Amino acid sequence: MPQQKPVNPFYVALVPAGIVFAVTACAYGVMTVRGLDPHHAANDGLIRLMEHRGLLILVVELALLAVLTVAAIGSDDFWTRRFEEARRTASKDDDQP
Repeated sequence: MPQQKPVNPFYVALVPAGIVFAVTACAYGVMTVRGLDPHHAANDGLIRLMEHRGLLILVVELALLAVLTVAAIGSDDFWTRRFEEARRTASKDDDQP
């Protein structure tokens, strides 16, 4: 039975980080659009958080995405070589009686 190619854990970490960044960016956009209308007096919860710390949160998430992207691309060769070596070792073991 052929081995499955291993998944790079940094790519796995990029998915939730990207989703969180997308949700935060949408919330920041909603906060900005709501800020254009002076009739919205109630700014509690998420909108208030985005007003006070939204830009900082976005920058931190963007930096995390950048680090994870560089790590994923940089470690791709490692995971590929590891998989190829394991496959060669397994095929040598299968060839021996």
